[in-house]
Amino acid sequence: MMRKETKRTVGILLCAFLLCFSGCAAKEAKLPSPGAELPGQDRLIADFYTDKSAYRPGDEVRFTLELKNETQEEFKGKIEFAWYDLTQKTELPALEAQVDAGGEKTLEFSWTPPEEDYRGYLVTALARTGKETVDRRNTAVDVSSDWSRYPRYGYLCEFGDLGEEEIEAVVSRLSRYHINGLQFYDWQDEHDKPLAGTREEPAEKWQDIAKRDVYAKTVSGYIEALHARNMMAANYNLMFGAYEDYEEKGAKKEWGLYQDEHHEVQDNHPLPNWESSLYLMDPSNPEWQDYLLAREADVFAVYDFDVFHVDTLGYRGYVYDYEGEEVELSTSYGGFLQQAGERLGKRILLNPVNGYGAMDAAQSCADFLYEEVWPGSYPEYAHLKQVADTNYDLSQNQKACVIAAYLNYEVAEGEFNTNAVKLADAVLFASGAGHLELGDTGMLSSEYFPNRKLAVSEELARDLRDYYDFFTAYETVLRHPEDRREWNGSLSGYQLGKDGEPGEVWMFGSENERFCTVQLINLLSRTDAGWRDDGNTCEDPLLVRDTELSLEVGEITVKQVVLASPDIAGGTPYPLEYSLENGILKIQIPYLAYWDMILIEK
Repeated sequence: MMRKETKRTVGILLCAFLLCFSGCAAKEAKLPSPGAELPGQDRLIADFYTDKSAYRPGDEVRFTLELKNETQEEFKGKIEFAWYDLTQKTELPALEAQVDAGGEKTLEFSWTPPEEDYRGYLVTALARTGKETVDRRNTAVDVSSDWSRYPRYGYLCEFGDLGEEEIEAVVSRLSRYHINGLQFYDWQDEHDKPLAGTREEPAEKWQDIAKRDVYAKTVSGYIEALHARNMMAANYNLMFGAYEDYEEKGAKKEWGLYQDEHHEVQDNHPLPNWESSLYLMDPSNPEWQDYLLAREADVFAVYDFDVFHVDTLGYRGYVYDYEGEEVELSTSYGGFLQQAGERLGKRILLNPVNGYGAMDAAQSCADFLYEEVWPGSYPEYAHLKQVADTNYDLSQNQKACVIAAYLNYEVAEGEFNTNAVKLADAVLFASGAGHLELGDTGMLSSEYFPNRKLAVSEELARDLRDYYDFFTAYETVLRHPEDRREWNGSLSGYQLGKDGEPGEVWMFGSENERFCTVQLINLLSRTDAGWRDDGNTCEDPLLVRDTELSLEVGEITVKQVVLASPDIAGGTPYPLEYSLENGILKIQIPYLAYWDMILIEK
């Protein structure tokens, strides 16, 4: 964990840095270095958020600004608003505000973004008295007609006897991270009979496989609350899992998946002290497909889910069908997914664990490519980017990517390591991949989603708001893998590398007709390249200040160079000083904590 004194020092420097600069003219090119302590963020603007997670072209966006005056004196001034389309800033009407010391006030306003589809925007709020900036807060807006272009996927896993207010509180919190789809994990009655009751008389209450109570009104309440915010609801189930008593429900041993050629030992996933272990079926068996998909059709007839999220268990070794023929699971998923899409008429997702079956997913009707990764196969930061790149390549850059990667997995209790989480998210987001991590219980530390062994600190929760705002606002440059390219260059005073090694600043990026984009990930203080941080030892970042990036860009013209970072002023873009000579672009980098993005406008 980051030491408290170090945390305080980093916070002071960042606050000073962003507040000093926010009072400078927009055209000023040089950002000042961090200086003396100034009033920090969240002393006046307690929160700033939108009414929905995503918007359709032409929709109105409603904003809420919560003011809580902790500055020890009355605030009487203006709240100035602006929106950014990448580097282009447009002012919005300001609001007058007066808040007594210790007082609270809520302001609301609306804005209709441009009607262009698949665009992200940053929206800023600055509290000013005269020329002085007292506080600032940002949020983001995603305008997309379909969630699959820029998915930000989360989870729900507790479906007990919740009231409307409890459901609303969970969904409202996740909406502020712009999560636009949630996986309903282990909500079903039984894997081979997911609907409790019947279509005509669905049950009001049942138990999941771990013997936890599930209430129908809670499942329905969550789906309704998600749809009110343009969030998708995903019905989770395993592709080929059946309870031990499956024959009593009409399934047959002849559909099973076996560990031997003589169907003596059925492949299974043991779950001691739960309702049942899971006995595996051959997903390519047409009769098993008919059986399970008919029962999933019952689910969709009762509950208004949008997506069928299909899980797998990764590589199972040599497995056989009932007749003794070897089954290659990695190439058997596609037929199941095709049947699921055609019969259910719903969106489809697949989890090919550690990439086992990823080709089938890429060539299927899956909305985007989702993959759970484990350090046995993908232990280092560079592997996270590799998984994202590979998934994009498999789909010929046609499908977005979301990765499930569980931080601090071996840590028994306490809080998530803020450094580890932010670095992993920086790598994933900079690589154009979403991260399945946020949900109703906070954040995932294991594949069993209800596990609550680690808590999310207030500091991390606030920082992740900035990261998700950034990921949303800059989605049009972050999530276009067809533009990927490597950059060559050097960073004055620091090791600059291309491979995500510890002890270096990792550089990669993209280029399109409008921008060259450079991602800088700070691994200088890392002593190993492992992303999961099982030892809970991820070090404080070695802060980089006032350095020069020399970049080989060739024959291009440069209109401006802009710095944007979730670690600086909530992702607000700022112009940088630069020079261009003989194809070498020299850029003055004032500050790097975890992640900087450089936008070079051509």
